Amino acid sequence: MSHPRLIFAVLAILKIPSVAFAAELPQDHDWQIALRGHLATLKTADFAIDDHTFTYPEAYEEQDDERVYRDWIVLGHLGREPPIAALQAAPEYFTLARIQGDDAIRIFPEPGSPAWWAQFDFPGNPYAASQRALRRALVMAAVDMTMLESAQQADPRNLKPDFMAANLGQWAYTLHHAAHLLPTAAEQAYRAGMLHYLEKMERLAPRDENTNMDMREIVKLAELDLVFEDEAMHRRLVREARRILFGDPERTPATSDGRRGTFHPAGYIGEADGPETSYNGISLYHLAEAAMITHGDADWDAFLPEVVERMVRFKAYNTFPEPDGSYEGPSSWAKRTNDPYPHDQRDRPWRPFAEAMLTEEGLYRLRVHPGAYDGHAWGLASREAMLSDIRAGIQRLRRRPSRPEKWSAEQPPIWQEGHWPADLPYTWDHYLRGSYARFQKLAEEQSDMLLPPFERGGDFSINFDKEFWAVKRGDWGFQVEAVPHMGRGYEVGGSGALAGGSLAAFWTRPTGVVVLGRLPDKWNYVTWDKVDGWPTHHLWGRTAGGVAFSSARQREPWVRYETGAEPPHIHVLGSLGTDRTIAEAGALDAGHVYYRRRFTLEDDGLRIESELLSQGADEVTELWETLPIYLNDARQRKGTDTAIEFRIGETWRPGGISLADEVEAIRAFRYDGSVQIEFDQPQRVRLSDVIVTRYQKKDRLQNIQIDLLGNGGRPTAMPRRAAVSYVVNVGHSLRE
Repeated sequence: MSHPRLIFAVLAILKIPSVAFAAELPQDHDWQIALRGHLATLKTADFAIDDHTFTYPEAYEEQDDERVYRDWIVLGHLGREPPIAALQAAPEYFTLARIQGDDAIRIFPEPGSPAWWAQFDFPGNPYAASQRALRRALVMAAVDMTMLESAQQADPRNLKPDFMAANLGQWAYTLHHAAHLLPTAAEQAYRAGMLHYLEKMERLAPRDENTNMDMREIVKLAELDLVFEDEAMHRRLVREARRILFGDPERTPATSDGRRGTFHPAGYIGEADGPETSYNGISLYHLAEAAMITHGDADWDAFLPEVVERMVRFKAYNTFPEPDGSYEGPSSWAKRTNDPYPHDQRDRPWRPFAEAMLTEEGLYRLRVHPGAYDGHAWGLASREAMLSDIRAGIQRLRRRPSRPEKWSAEQPPIWQEGHWPADLPYTWDHYLRGSYARFQKLAEEQSDMLLPPFERGGDFSINFDKEFWAVKRGDWGFQVEAVPHMGRGYEVGGSGALAGGSLAAFWTRPTGVVVLGRLPDKWNYVTWDKVDGWPTHHLWGRTAGGVAFSSARQREPWVRYETGAEPPHIHVLGSLGTDRTIAEAGALDAGHVYYRRRFTLEDDGLRIESELLSQGADEVTELWETLPIYLNDARQRKGTDTAIEFRIGETWRPGGISLADEVEAIRAFRYDGSVQIEFDQPQRVRLSDVIVTRYQKKDRLQNIQIDLLGNGGRPTAMPRRAAVSYVVNVGHSLRE
């Protein structure tokens, strides 16, 4: 993927400063001149809004169930509604004289918010269908459009495709609902301004640095397709969306090139060309919006619904139920974040509804548990409950917004580039008729699809595009990652991913997740000096010079998936030299040391064979096979820590941080069950110190460390072969 401005890689993490401009709108382009000329014709009376009171009309209760459900998704789940300060402000603030002012350009940001309230035709919404509210939005958009280039020239950090996409989307959304208020010349100028920035965005997109935000670009292409009623423009926008996603407009979700584009067929948007957890929530939020906007258009429907379906499906199979009713999942292989999929970002109240509307794979997001549905679940409610929630929502809006707003209605802020606008509840704008009836029927039928996969009946073995293997057998299951191309990132901009072929999660119904890989910290803080505290399944060690190496920093292992064979298995081979593995300076030379792993599904568990092969040319002081055990949430929300025991001979004893010889098995008790690790041959084993992860998800874990060297920390020649094999399976439900 090309990156025309490498400086963005460094500057992306810096906060963009506020920039004040002279109190006159720029007039460098004809479209800017025309827009300013239109603003000069508008008077205070054009923006006067007299009524700001939300009400609940009794006649509303005559609406049909689908309409009530559509409103309930917004009004019954308040907390992220668009801000209303621009609607409550004095009308004179929207006149050109007050915008240009004495000190700087002053205007309320985010024109999409007043435009959204104007199109939200709930009968008790005082701004519904308000032409003056829409005119305020148009003025805000016109000023924003006119000023943006000045900000880009003043600070090149503002010249980013995802930033422009956010702004373009606000302008396109506003024009879609308010174009009828513009004179022809002003509308043409408005469209010319959007095309000006679209061309800039197309030249730069995507960046693949914060790829989740690049997905705004897809939404804005969809928004623009609503306002440019032109076949040539339609084809251009669709092809551009396919190029950004798949690397080539001729490719599909199944054949996407994740290193040229952004979408990986396994079901995720890559960050630095590799898999990601928490940031994929942001990607999914935007792509679901784009799919809803374009629903019913054959050219968009040819690819966007499948992208969303694959992403929701991958999320679902990364969602492991805990006995306390919560959900967990692995994140060790994530390139940038350590929050797992069940806790991903941008989970706005309306996003789960969108996922459920768009694909059956998203039905579990409604959180309606079969057999327990009483009409009051989170994503589904009886008509009476919905009406009650809507009445309560209106009362909250009468008092104040559900959360403090950034701007006071008393004074417009000085204009500045704004690339994080408030999210708009797109399930209201683009609600798929019939969704309520469909969801209700599935709940009444107690459909298994309303549960995440590991809570459903039946077994599965799913290969996610030869990157991940998810398996469920009765009341236990696991995820193995063996990603053949982790892409760039370790040495360019930083990446935390700990992959290379590993057991990322082992789960049972009584215990929840016990073996759990977790990224320990923010991606650029996963450093070699902390290798012994990486909570991931890897083979690692240190040279006599103290330099660390690990299978978990593998860029491109050789991977062979035989999940359709008997028995099903995955084979991974990787070099621990500097040719394919990221390593510290002075680490093992290329071609001298390799690791090999095999993961085999057996009737009673997962067999793991881990092996190191070398020429014996290096001196090392340590060599370990490590398995991470999930102890608890660091905030102790889930009771006591997982208890870990070693079996030596016929005796079980508590595991400790001192090496224990002749360990034949390990078991980890959590909730009402246990997971057991049975070695083919007795091993030297210890537990690491307790690891507390940082950044987003703060957990307590402890590594099982299997000593493959047995030298007591003294420098010794790397063994030509070191190996360990074991089975991870379901242990006893109660301690003996």
